[in-house]
Amino acid sequence: MRLIRSGPLPPELNLALDEALLRCGTETFRLYAWDPPGFSLGVFQRAEGVACPPGFRLVRRPTGGGAIAHTGELTIAWVGARRRVDEAYARINAIVAQAALSFGVRVSPGAGEPEAAPEGLCFDAHTRYDLLTGRGKLFGSAQRRGGGRFLLHGTLVLEKNPVASGAVSLSEAAGRAVTRAEAEAAVIREAEGAWGEPFVAGTPSAEEWGLAERLVLERYGNDAWTRRR
Repeated sequence: MRLIRSGPLPPELNLALDEALLRCGTETFRLYAWDPPGFSLGVFQRAEGVACPPGFRLVRRPTGGGAIAHTGELTIAWVGARRRVDEAYARINAIVAQAALSFGVRVSPGAGEPEAAPEGLCFDAHTRYDLLTGRGKLFGSAQRRGGGRFLLHGTLVLEKNPVASGAVSLSEAAGRAVTRAEAEAAVIREAEGAWGEPFVAGTPSAEEWGLAERLVLERYGNDAWTRRR
C-alpha cells in the first residue's frame, strides 16, 4: 500500500486531496496535519448553529460525523477497496489501539450508533466506532463510500484541544508529550504489521494533484459549498 506523509497543509487542500485520492482509487494510507487549523463539518451536518472558533478555517469534509476542530492532532486518511463498514472501522481501531498502547495508553470502544447528520462537535460525543481512554475520547473516525472504494478519516488527538471538551489527548493520557513524529511512527509500525507488509512511500500523482486543485475551487475552498446545508 502507498504511504503519503503530507505534513501540514491548508484545510481545503487536505480535504480536496482526500477526495481526489478516493476518486483515483490507488490504495493509500495518508498521514497529515492542518495549517492553519481547520474546523470541519461532516458532509451531512447542518452549518447553521455550529460556530467556527476564531483562528480556524471553516471547511466541510467528504466524510460523515460531527464538527471537528483540527489542531494538535494526527489525521489519517485511508483509501481502499470497498469492504464492510464494520471491517474498516475494526481495522483502523486495532491499529490505533496498539499504537496508543506503545505509549502506555489503553483504550476501549465507545457506545451507541453514529448519526448521519449529528449536531455539535464530534469529540463531545462517542459511538461504538470511537476509541476512549478513561478520561475521554482519543480517536474518532468516519467514512465515505463510492465507486467500489471507501475513504476513512481518522483523528488521533495528540495535544489538549481547547475547543473539544470531550477530547483527551495522547499526551495527556500518556503523562508526557507525544510528538507527531512519534505518533506517526507508531501508527505506521502497527499498520504495516496489520497488513503484513511494509508501506511503499509515495506522493500524490499529477492526476491526483490536478483533481485536488480543481476540487478546492469547486468545493472545499468555496464558502457557498461549505455552507450549503
